[in-house]
Amino acid sequence: MNLKSVSSITLNLWNRCLIFLAPAMIWMVLAPGFSLAGAIQAREDTLIIGVGRDFLDGPASRTYLHGSTHTWEALTYLDDNLNACPWLARSWEAEEQYRTWIFHLRDNVRFHDNTPLTAELARQSILRTASSPRYDPSGVYKNLDRLEARGRLDLVFHLKKPNPSFPNRVSYYQSPILHPKDFEPDGRLKTVTGTGPFYLHRAVPGDRISLKAFDGYWGNRPHFRRVVFRNLVDAQTRAMALMAKEVDAVADVGAILPQQVETLKDVKGLVLESVEVATTHYLVFNCWKKPFIDHSARQWLASIIDRKNIVNALVSGCGRVAKDPFTPLAKDWCFGHLNDDWHPVKMPEKGTVDILLHAGTVERWPYLDIAQFIQMQLGQYGFAAAIHIREPGAYYKEMKEGKFNLALQPNTLMTGEPDFFYAYYLASDGPRSYGCACDKADALIAQGRHGTSRAAQKNIYRRLSEYFTRNLPLLPLYHDISFYAYTDRLAYFGMDHNFRPLLVEAKPAAVSTLKKRSAEQ
Repeated sequence: MNLKSVSSITLNLWNRCLIFLAPAMIWMVLAPGFSLAGAIQAREDTLIIGVGRDFLDGPASRTYLHGSTHTWEALTYLDDNLNACPWLARSWEAEEQYRTWIFHLRDNVRFHDNTPLTAELARQSILRTASSPRYDPSGVYKNLDRLEARGRLDLVFHLKKPNPSFPNRVSYYQSPILHPKDFEPDGRLKTVTGTGPFYLHRAVPGDRISLKAFDGYWGNRPHFRRVVFRNLVDAQTRAMALMAKEVDAVADVGAILPQQVETLKDVKGLVLESVEVATTHYLVFNCWKKPFIDHSARQWLASIIDRKNIVNALVSGCGRVAKDPFTPLAKDWCFGHLNDDWHPVKMPEKGTVDILLHAGTVERWPYLDIAQFIQMQLGQYGFAAAIHIREPGAYYKEMKEGKFNLALQPNTLMTGEPDFFYAYYLASDGPRSYGCACDKADALIAQGRHGTSRAAQKNIYRRLSEYFTRNLPLLPLYHDISFYAYTDRLAYFGMDHNFRPLLVEAKPAAVSTLKKRSAEQ
């Protein structure tokens, strides 16, 4: 087929499209109720955010939609120091040496269908989360003996063992409060009816999520009436959409790649900001397989990888070298043991090394560059390393089946306390434990979780940090500093340490300001 034929086919297709579209366009203009001014007003009331992943988590997830959509809320959230702060629970108190926790819910909170929030509805929602490891992957509710709705607004957790950090343990994703009418008998979700400032209007899988402001919201009212999250997987496409002002902002963890920062700094009409988030990036070892089955082999690899060089050359301003297993924002639990002083440095027996990457992550972080750097380092010592990029389903299947030697992964300390991390990656039954668990580690994790005071917990977590540094089940590479950007259509836009865009606080620029900027351009 020659170029002339291709052009002819394209022209014919365009003509056919016009034939079908023209009546629709005429109908739109002439249709009763259509208003050009209304359409313009709708755009002015809408905030459009580009992100690099789909925020539609679906029926089999904990929450149906990602927390960044502000459609659902939880008992507690985390402040800037990752300590529990009030959300749907206005306050709480402990009894019986931290075995009983009483959470006092806010009054006058309504679900999106205008049903008032009660302790009984919250109880049913928590019990759904507790019902399956799918919804409770880090085992927050393993220690739950009984959950009681006391009166209209008091929710009482009766625990089998003490837990001084329980308000942190139930923060954000660990206690989403959803209306039980959405629950299928097997726990799956029909949709999401939450209490947040926005409700779900429409979701197009893989493309976008449209939200509308909830007039019955208990807190501050958002400035925008509508929010649209556009799923722009390709990093370059996200940046181009922002510069063309097709979106008002690009925001999420990993939304802007390190190599895009310098370019975006110089674009007129854009504001570029950054925030340190609670996300850390890891090199994960398969501890079941050679060559990294032995801890001295893992220490050897850690010793030949110059993490400072990786951060300086490949992460450039978007992270800092990890000195602890998890984010330093949780400063009460950080001890700085990861100081690159690993001994002994015994080189393992040479062989092949498979480095596994998640396709979605390479468009959000410099994982491919880091993998290539590690591949080069291994090559200098005679190892044949291959990089495999897999779509999400295949990636998690191969991780579960152990078909890798090394992998790169992010993890966010969602509860702000160490148990979330250690229960996930180090415990024998942890969902991301890859062969490094042992009885000693399990015992320390249990002691830390049920310590009788924060001081006692701190002592145990210091020992766990030392154990982690010696055994290196995974190598923390860097703590994430996320960049986000927005156009001058906005007067204010922000993002917090859990990379939630501040949708309620987001504010449009005044019309007069926009006209002035437009004239200047």
